[in-house]
Amino acid sequence: MCSSGVGGSEPQVWCFQCGAGYAAEVASCVECGVATVDRPPTDAAEVGEAGEDQLEYDLHEYSSQSRTMMESLLLGVGLPHAWHGAVLVVREADEQQVDEFVDAVQRAATPALAADAPRVAYELEGFDDDYVTRLTAALDGAGIAYGFDNDGDLEVAAADEARVDGLFDKLAGGPEGADSVEFGPGLDGVDAHDVLSRLFVASDRLQRNPRDRKGNRNLARGSEEIGQLALPFGFEPRTWRAVLDQVQTLTDIVGSDATPDEIAGVAGATRDVLHHFV
Repeated sequence: MCSSGVGGSEPQVWCFQCGAGYAAEVASCVECGVATVDRPPTDAAEVGEAGEDQLEYDLHEYSSQSRTMMESLLLGVGLPHAWHGAVLVVREADEQQVDEFVDAVQRAATPALAADAPRVAYELEGFDDDYVTRLTAALDGAGIAYGFDNDGDLEVAAADEARVDGLFDKLAGGPEGADSVEFGPGLDGVDAHDVLSRLFVASDRLQRNPRDRKGNRNLARGSEEIGQLALPFGFEPRTWRAVLDQVQTLTDIVGSDATPDEIAGVAGATRDVLHHFV
């Protein structure tokens, strides 16, 4: 569990899944993709009284947004709980309440896969939990509706089949490569640290002034470069993917019709993510 925030300061928000601590401006965990909360997570041993029975809910198939919604519901009623990654631990006495929350989250899950849409199914047998978590996060990020059938197979609309195939390719396509994510081919003479530093400075400038010309130029250059880099030495694949996704989020919002305040907010979150690595 991480015990210090960005820049070595005391954390002010935390990831409820992995326990990583961040500065108050960080909206989501770099590792897990879920929203941060304003209190450190509880250890599973502290859920309930000594000897009290516990239940586990395996929520790996949930999107990061759905797990965030579950956490909000639990915090809202003060229900004792803990997380082991995507596994939720609660008291057995709270089973009925948690089941109601599970139903609510499932009803609210978006995007919804249309009931009458032609579908294709992907067997997930043999893929580990981490792979499935990263796959659903990729589907969420791409705005692709999906669901799971009674056999646990992934279902998507037939119209999205090619896009989903592409996501499988990016996630290395199979159980043997589940811990390996395909990145760029590499750029000769370009150092990853220099690219991260350029993007950090750009996001810092855009946080203060979303119309800053130098900030926008450096963001455009940095986002082009970082997408071409191979996985840098010392980075876990999922961490590097989270960095790429955050930079892409900022690039997308800068090129949209978002308000300056909205751009500044995303730029600030990007700055805090990059601060870990520069």
